[in-house]
Amino acid sequence: MHQFNGSVFLQKVQWQRLVLILALLPALLALNSCGGGSGTTTATPTLTISCAATSVDVNGTVQCTQSILNLSSTLVNWEAGGIAGGNSTFGTIDANGKYTAPQTVPTNNVVTITAIAQAQTSLTATATITILPATAISAVTCLDSTQTPSLTVKSGTSLACTATSSANTSIPVNWQVNTITGGNAALGRISAQGNYVAPLVPPAGGTVTITAISQAVSTQTMSVTVNVAFGNRVLSGSYAFSTSGRHHATNGFFSRVGSFVADGNGGLTGIEDVNPQPGTITAQPISFSGSYSIGADGRGTMQFCEPATGNACTVPTSLFRVVVISPQQAQIIDFQAGSATNGEIVSQPDVSVFKTSGLSGGYTFSFSGISSGTTEESVVGEFVSDGAGKITSGELDTNIGGALTSQVAITNTSTYSVDSRGRGIAALVTSGGTSNFIFYMVSASRAKFLETDPSPILAGDSFKQQSIAPWGSNALNGSIVFQTSGTNSTGAFLADVGTFAADGSGTITAGSGLLDQNSGGAVTSAAPYGGTYTVDVLGRGTITIPNHSYVLYMISAGNAVLQETTASSVAHGLLTQPQGGPFNSASLSGSYSLVLTGQNASKQEEDVVGQLSANGTGNVTAASLDINNFGTLATGQTAIGTYTAVAASSGRTTVLLNPTRNLVLYFVSPTQAYALDTDTTGAAIGSLDKQF
Repeated sequence: MHQFNGSVFLQKVQWQRLVLILALLPALLALNSCGGGSGTTTATPTLTISCAATSVDVNGTVQCTQSILNLSSTLVNWEAGGIAGGNSTFGTIDANGKYTAPQTVPTNNVVTITAIAQAQTSLTATATITILPATAISAVTCLDSTQTPSLTVKSGTSLACTATSSANTSIPVNWQVNTITGGNAALGRISAQGNYVAPLVPPAGGTVTITAISQAVSTQTMSVTVNVAFGNRVLSGSYAFSTSGRHHATNGFFSRVGSFVADGNGGLTGIEDVNPQPGTITAQPISFSGSYSIGADGRGTMQFCEPATGNACTVPTSLFRVVVISPQQAQIIDFQAGSATNGEIVSQPDVSVFKTSGLSGGYTFSFSGISSGTTEESVVGEFVSDGAGKITSGELDTNIGGALTSQVAITNTSTYSVDSRGRGIAALVTSGGTSNFIFYMVSASRAKFLETDPSPILAGDSFKQQSIAPWGSNALNGSIVFQTSGTNSTGAFLADVGTFAADGSGTITAGSGLLDQNSGGAVTSAAPYGGTYTVDVLGRGTITIPNHSYVLYMISAGNAVLQETTASSVAHGLLTQPQGGPFNSASLSGSYSLVLTGQNASKQEEDVVGQLSANGTGNVTAASLDINNFGTLATGQTAIGTYTAVAASSGRTTVLLNPTRNLVLYFVSPTQAYALDTDTTGAAIGSLDKQF
């Protein structure tokens, strides 16, 4: 009989229990994950959206954003009105949640925006946006620099414009000037914020239309008409100037040449040389301060304090009237009891040429004035400068009281220099002696000269030749317009304007020539004519037509300076080839500056600057003139008038300014015409230049 082994039995029971526990362990763990006991649970995913506004005008935008919790991805797909991405009826929404309202209010003006979770498409959220009709533009208001409502703006200044609703709330708009978004240089520019900056020169008609266009609905617009006028900012920067004329007390010749800087706000500082030199001033050049004021039509005043006593000009010594043609040019006359002079102001665009090397190459010149006493003198010619202070060659023709001297050589001992202010000194040496000049650079292509000798006293301009040599008869080919002025055998003012056609081979076509003349009040119009001309290899030439002869020096093809060599006449001028023709009555349309210089019936100098407007159909609708009739001053003399049809073949027309001023015009370009005063009470010549 075997004995019972208790230890073996006990070990077997323990192993059975262990196996049972291991078998039940997964079930116990599963029960625990289902909430049994104290274990954790998995969170439920959530999606919410919000939009930056609950309402928006048609075409407006609203940014919507989503927030997703407890999902592996936070990306959503967007719907507007239940349509993925929306459509034109309900508006559109992009992948980033930016909602753009439709162009019109939908039937139900509430649009539902839906976000759909990309990781669990059953998870969605919604928001609503109310679509409102566009707010009507009730007013466009423009404020000037003083915050005063205004619809007038001057050169280069600005207006701050806003578009508002009937509730006086600001409306987001886009801005146009004359239908051009943002405007342009000619019309003025307007910023996205509505800040309009006027151009320096008024646009055609002197007005612009500023339009506000609702950003919500482009058909919701409002416009205002803004008047653009000249102002002080039209003159800003460096300018050269010159004037010549007569002293009232002695009827003696007087001229000045110089330069100044205009600050755009009515102040200027400069230097000048004058001849004869004022007895109270010894400095050369004379430093001056000054001021100017430009009116709405481009006419204005200018004054110098000589010599300068600081930047302020409180006791002016020289007074002028001006009329602006452009930011680059203005006409000027003396406007005081002491003298009658006329001239121009010309922009100096590049002061880097203010050095001796800036005057280099071949130049054609025309100087005029007096030889002694009251004897008229004209000098035309050419010189070549080497850019290092030497004038290496040249020649000139003189007409002194009708006595002619031809082709006088300028020797290579002639010299010049230019300082950093653009002021130069030149000595022109000929067999007859040395003539000393001051000159002021306009550019590398032009300079204004004044003789500084006690006698003669000459003043004028030099122009860089576009070609030095060889010249020939083909330098004149086609239609030519010319003008000259000076004195006749009695000392009365003599002025001519005319035209002819050159064939390029030395012949002026028969019947092509026209000539209008005013000789001390004796007005004539020559019968159509022909003639001959020459041009040598150096650019000097001659013109012969019935009863008139001339010397010319070429500047460029079709352009030259002229000296009349007709017996007993002393006159000088310009010859040019018209550009931009043929011309017609519509060519005379817009706003113009007018300048005339000449003599009254007493053989005393009379100068005119002014502005006139023409309508392109034969009417001068307005004119305003400032006149210095040898010390008798008149400002703002108004007139209206008429003009005849502009001849296409010649560019000629006649103008009657009521009550008593008659003009003959010859167009040389769409923006300029030579002008001859044909009144019998005196004679005058000048130009009409388009402002806008």
